[in-house]
Amino acid sequence: MLISIVISSLIACGGSEPKVEAPKAEAPAAAPAPEAAPAAPAATYTPTELAAKAYEAAKAAGADVKPNALSGNAEAIAKGKANYAGKCASCHGAEGGGDGVVGAALNPKPANFKDKVRWDFTTVGTKQWILMNGIAGSAMAKLVADDNEAAEIVAYLETLPR
Repeated sequence: MLISIVISSLIACGGSEPKVEAPKAEAPAAAPAPEAAPAAPAATYTPTELAAKAYEAAKAAGADVKPNALSGNAEAIAKGKANYAGKCASCHGAEGGGDGVVGAALNPKPANFKDKVRWDFTTVGTKQWILMNGIAGSAMAKLVADDNEAAEIVAYLETLPR
């Protein structure tokens, strides 16, 4: 009874009935998030035995840590493109995909310079060393006489889409 008198007094004074909140029901537990699909394994490149030996020889010569001073140099890239067309495209293809006319008959196949995983496997210095020394036991012969020409060709190859 006391409660009804208090409520009546509040209403009469311009107040309003006190709001009585109903107890809140707990929200249902969220469903667990679906498990993410396992990530695809990272693509890898395993060099042929001959290429692996060449990479080791380049490293032994200290070539693997050598940067390409001509990277991004427009004049060097143009020269490298011309040299590539004359010395490399018949095996590696006009666009560097390892699909040149002569390369089709080779085993092992010429490198695909557009393959990002393979491209990233070796350093710029190693690529230059191979141009100057070849890969023993394969069709990859010594193609350039000096470091500058090798750097120009690699500068061009760096521009190919991967």
